[in-house]
Amino acid sequence: MSKETRTIQCHQCKDNACLARYPQGIPENCQAQRFLDLVEESKQQYLEPDDRRFHLAAAKVLKRGGYDWSRVQQCIEFARELGAKKVGLAVCVGLIREGREFARFLDRAGLQVVSVACMVGGLNPQETGIPDEWVNPLGISCNPIAQAEIMNREGTELNFIYGLCVGHDTIFIRHSKAPVTYVVAKDMVTGNNPGAVLLSPYHRMKFAAIYGRGKAAEGK
Repeated sequence: MSKETRTIQCHQCKDNACLARYPQGIPENCQAQRFLDLVEESKQQYLEPDDRRFHLAAAKVLKRGGYDWSRVQQCIEFARELGAKKVGLAVCVGLIREGREFARFLDRAGLQVVSVACMVGGLNPQETGIPDEWVNPLGISCNPIAQAEIMNREGTELNFIYGLCVGHDTIFIRHSKAPVTYVVAKDMVTGNNPGAVLLSPYHRMKFAAIYGRGKAAEGK
């Protein structure tokens, strides 16, 4: 009796044959087998003008910078490869000093910067529908919708996120007319290096205590 092949998700794969473009063909358990039509369709979509422009700009940045360019330099060069003249900077007020330095280098690279801090307008949380029990200790509210709409009105061609809160970044992306990329993902625990906790035994034990262990936890 033949054993049934189980399709796995990419995070479960230990071979990463895709990295070598499947030298032995696509494995039966690779989830690409389930979506061959989408893979083929995607090839054509990359040839569409907008996707081609961004994809080519990204390729040029990766080719030119390799592993030597920092994320900051990659972002600046990505904007330049796109031919952008005016860029937006959605910055967290808690990271305003670092954001200011980034804006300076954008300016020196010949880019006009529209920077908008997360708490622009000084909203009261209750004005945005937040119940009193969930108001943060500072008693003020981030305003990612206004950040995005200001940039929309200013006509930015590419917007950068610099440390917006989880969820607020989602709202900003939803409302931004211009394409968006990250410079910094804020993490107050790790000094803005979110992936560090996944390499920390202490944090993994902490997560296991909160979210459970093993396959039973994965099925929740």
